[in-house]
Amino acid sequence: MPSPVAHVLGGLATAFVVDSFVRRPSVTGSVLIASAMMAVAPDFDLLADTHRTYSHSVGGVAIVGVMCWLLVRGRSSNVSIAAILTAAYASHLPLDWLSKDTREPSGLTALWPFTAEYYQSGWDVFPEISRRYWLLDEFIFSNLKAAAWELGVMTPVLFLAWVFWSKRTLVAKNEQRKTKNE
Repeated sequence: MPSPVAHVLGGLATAFVVDSFVRRPSVTGSVLIASAMMAVAPDFDLLADTHRTYSHSVGGVAIVGVMCWLLVRGRSSNVSIAAILTAAYASHLPLDWLSKDTREPSGLTALWPFTAEYYQSGWDVFPEISRRYWLLDEFIFSNLKAAAWELGVMTPVLFLAWVFWSKRTLVAKNEQRKTKNE
């Protein structure tokens, strides 16, 4: 499974892409920080020893989406923020699906609550992260190597998402200026 490095970059890229499709751009520094946190949040299931199950599923995404909507309902601009945060959370799933996982059962229960089957792509785009902290060489050097790989893969994705968002945001701002001037 990818480290928080890939998940944070994936959450930020997702925030930019989703915000590109809303009428009024909502991305701010706070929204980006919250998106990064939401993208890593599914891995908090490590604390409950339920890793790669409920929180790594479409059911988990739906629950988070409803919770985000309940927190921000009432204002249309806040609904955009709820969509951004839900999508950032959901970005965790494909990244884990595209990673190497040798722990049994391998993969994630992506389609829970419809099925408890584990799914894994087999493409291994992202290397496995070691949690064996007692093996310092493996824990430190393997994880640093994996994080460097993740930066190499995800930084261009984030850059492209930001470019797409920037162009859409500039167009939206120019349209708003034209409307005000008329």
